[in-house]
Amino acid sequence: MIGLARLYAEAGFGKHESFAAAVNSHPLARESGVSVSRVSIGRYLSGTTVPDLAVGRVIVAVLAARLGQPLTLNDVWPVAFAPAVSDLALRYERSLPVTVECVAQLLACEVDHARARALAALDFAPPAVSEAITGWRYGLVDSVTGRQTESRDVTHRQVAQIRETCVWFSGLDHARGGGLVRSAVTTYLHDHVAPLLRGSYTDAVGRSLFAVAAEMLQLAGWMAYDLERHGLAQRYYIQALRLAKASGVESRGFDAFVLVRLSQQALNRDHADEALYLARAAHDDIALSATTPAVRALAYAAEARACARLYEKGDTHAATACRQALLAAERVLDAGDPGGEPAWIGYFDPPELAAEVAHSLVVIGDTTAALPHLDAALTGKSSDRARDRLFCQLNLATAHLRTGDLDAALAVAEQALPTAGTIASARVRSRFRSFRRSLPAKEPRVVAFNERVHDELAGVA
Repeated sequence: MIGLARLYAEAGFGKHESFAAAVNSHPLARESGVSVSRVSIGRYLSGTTVPDLAVGRVIVAVLAARLGQPLTLNDVWPVAFAPAVSDLALRYERSLPVTVECVAQLLACEVDHARARALAALDFAPPAVSEAITGWRYGLVDSVTGRQTESRDVTHRQVAQIRETCVWFSGLDHARGGGLVRSAVTTYLHDHVAPLLRGSYTDAVGRSLFAVAAEMLQLAGWMAYDLERHGLAQRYYIQALRLAKASGVESRGFDAFVLVRLSQQALNRDHADEALYLARAAHDDIALSATTPAVRALAYAAEARACARLYEKGDTHAATACRQALLAAERVLDAGDPGGEPAWIGYFDPPELAAEVAHSLVVIGDTTAALPHLDAALTGKSSDRARDRLFCQLNLATAHLRTGDLDAALAVAEQALPTAGTIASARVRSRFRSFRRSLPAKEPRVVAFNERVHDELAGVA
C-alpha cells in the first residue's frame, strides 16, 4: 500500500465520509479554502489521484493529530510532493502554511547530499525577484497561530535560544567566513527550527518565532552567498522575507534587511536594475515600519552601489544619484544610537559605512575621495571582522592601483595575504583573483607578488 492508505488504516477512520468530514472541519482547511468529498478520498487512497498541495497539507495535519505523531507530506506521498530542485522554495508563497512546508523541504534537501549538490549548482533567478517584491509588498497580513503538522507548544524561551544561537553563528561567519559553519547552521535549522515552525503557538509567540526563523534563514542564505551558491542563497532570502512579513512588527525592519541582501546578490550577478529595485523596495519597508537608523543607512548604501554600477554601465546620471544616496546614508547613521540596534544589523557601524562609501566612490571614478574613507574603515574595523577587513584591504589596494601607485597597491594586498588563507569564503577568493587580474602581469614587482601569493595561498587565490 502507498503511505496514505497505510496511515489511513492505522488512524481507523473507517468510512471515507468520516475522513472527508475530518479534513473539511480542520482549521487549516477553513484557512486554505479546502473541501473534499468521499469520492475524492477514495481516489487519493487508491492512488488514482494525488491531491494538490493545499489539500495534501490538511490531510497530513488530520492524520498527524489522529495518530499523535509528527508527519510530513513526504511521509504520506514520498514522491508526489518532492519538488524538482530547480523549483524548490523559489516562490514567495501567499499561504503561510505552504511557506512553512517549503522551508522544511528546502532544509531536508540540504541534509541530502545529492540534492544539496544540485541546489548549490543553481544560479540567481531574476524573475523570482519581481514576484517576491510584489508578494511581500501587497500580500495580506497573516495570522500565525500554529496549526501545523507537528503538535508541539512553542515557548518564548525556545525562541530566545534560537536567537542566541543565531548571534553565535553570525559571529563565526564574520570572523572566519560562511564556509566554516554553514552546514552546522542548516542542520540546526532542520533539526530544531523547522519542527517548531510546525508546532502550536500563540499569536505573540508565533510572530517572535517567525522573526527569529527569518533571521536564521537569512544567515543560511548569506553564508551560501559567501560561498557563491547563488541559487541556494536566493531561495533562503525569499523564504526569510516571507517569514519576516509574517512576523509583523517583530521584524523591526528585517524585511528591508533581507531586501538589501537580495539587492547585493543581484548586483553580484550583474543585474544592476534589479539591485536598484530591491534597494528602493527596502525603503518601502522602512517607511512602513519602526526601523532603525542602521537599517535605513544600509538601504541607502545598497541604492548607492546599484547606482554606481549603472554609472559604470553607461548611465551618466546615476553618479549623482549615487552621491545623494551616500550622503543620505551618512546623515542617517550619524543621527543613530548604536546601542539601540538589533543584533542582526549591529555590524553596520561607521567603519562599515565608510567601506560602503569608498566602494561606490571608486566605481564612479572618484578614487581620491575614496581613500580617506578606506583608511577610516580599516582603522575602525575590529579584528573579529576578518573578512570585512580583508575586503577593505583589497579595495584600498585597488584604489591605489587606479591612482597609479603600484607599490602601495602591492603593499596593502600583501598585508591581506595571511588573513586570506584562514577565511572560508569563495567571495574572498574571487575578489583576490580579480585584483590579481588587474595587475600588469609582466611587471617584476607583480611577478614577485604572484610568487608570494602562490606560496602562501596555494589553492585559495
